[in-house]
Amino acid sequence: MITILLFYGIMAGVYTFGKQTMLYGSPFFLTGIRITFGGLCFLGYQYYKERSKFYIKKEWVPLIAFYSAGILIMDSCRMFGLKYIPSSNAAIIATTAPFIAAFFSWWQFNEKMTKKKIIALIVGFLGVMPLLFKHLRLPHESLHYVIISYCAIFISTIGFIMCGMMSKILIQKKGAPFFMIVGTVMTGGGTLALIASAFCEPWNPVPITNFHAILPLLVYLIATHSLIAYPLYSYLVQKYPITLVAFAQLTTPFFTALLSYFFMNETISWPFFISLAILSGSLALFYHEEKEEGLIKDNPKIP
Repeated sequence: MITILLFYGIMAGVYTFGKQTMLYGSPFFLTGIRITFGGLCFLGYQYYKERSKFYIKKEWVPLIAFYSAGILIMDSCRMFGLKYIPSSNAAIIATTAPFIAAFFSWWQFNEKMTKKKIIALIVGFLGVMPLLFKHLRLPHESLHYVIISYCAIFISTIGFIMCGMMSKILIQKKGAPFFMIVGTVMTGGGTLALIASAFCEPWNPVPITNFHAILPLLVYLIATHSLIAYPLYSYLVQKYPITLVAFAQLTTPFFTALLSYFFMNETISWPFFISLAILSGSLALFYHEEKEEGLIKDNPKIP
């Protein structure tokens, strides 16, 4: 569970600092350079560490193409949404992930939704409410862009779940090499984002308005999101059921609140602790139920 919390701690930083990068750049371009760089690093790692697994089977190509498109949609939509709405609001929309994952996991992987799991989902969602209401701020932007931005974050959340499913199918069911798949889909998704940027965003000479301001933010996002979070997410969906990984998405507003406390000088009030207590109990119940069903792998086999 520590690795799941680490992942969502990183994702909270993506929402918080990703919002800042959008002040100085365009969503497709920023997605493209971050994700392509990470993908090439993993492909290089696979090539030099175990060259015998540096291959792609023909039967994997459709799934890899779908997975790469999912990464493009997931990351670009998130960055676009962050351009017009507060990061805390975006984190709120992302908490719909457990419910989306529950449906797709039941449909694709036949994961059962027991009464205890349903209760944990409902209690967990209700437990986050005090914190969500506190952080729900109306952005001062055009209503048109606000509506589109919220839709973009929701689409990004669907993409997040779909990418987890594709990773699980390719690595666990098809036996594809872990870093080969992670590197290939990241490079593919990043390349698609750069192509989209070339057609949709102003290059003068590149879609960045302030290099000095964006550089440290970009380095941070590449180091934490591209090089740590992406492979970590693929690992987590091999070890845990997708529903459990998505359920922990409810912790993102807590990490966002902590980052706001340390970096934005915002105070942490009593709703935070009430939500934390309720969510901790519901997460423990959900984890125990998944463990009882034997769905959690202590040592997942990763090619």
